[in-house]
Amino acid sequence: MEANAIDSIAAAIAYLRQGRDAQAYLLLSEVKPEKNPAAHFALGLCHYRAGDLPQAIACMEQALQAVKNTAFAVSAAPLKRNVENTETYIKLAVGHIANKTYLEPIDESICALLPKAAEQDIILALIDMYRQNGMLEKAQRLMSALTGPVFEPLKKELML
Repeated sequence: MEANAIDSIAAAIAYLRQGRDAQAYLLLSEVKPEKNPAAHFALGLCHYRAGDLPQAIACMEQALQAVKNTAFAVSAAPLKRNVENTETYIKLAVGHIANKTYLEPIDESICALLPKAAEQDIILALIDMYRQNGMLEKAQRLMSALTGPVFEPLKKELML
């Protein structure tokens, strides 16, 4: 991806964080996100915030595929210690889900440094969008990709 596209994606993500969704959409519409999960996710957020759930879902599905297929996931160094089962991590992650902060832009660096976390955020956003669009079976199937104590409350909620 050329430097201008990378700069445009970073600027679009900054605009989304500022609530300047229209400007973010203009920038993202000019670049081809190709294999960039952060760009697909950001474009999906633009559509989501505009109320276009079908297009938002399509972008989020592309983001999920991109984060799974990208070299980021292969080249990222694993964390030295497994902290995902610590009390502090679980409390923070449960709060992240409860506050729906997964519906905020993902930086490209997160995709590179913590591809599993980026994938989980994309999955959570997709589940939220599937549920809003009445696609409950798809939401439940996708939920099975999320494992660990952090996701148990959400799994119970989806089973209702």
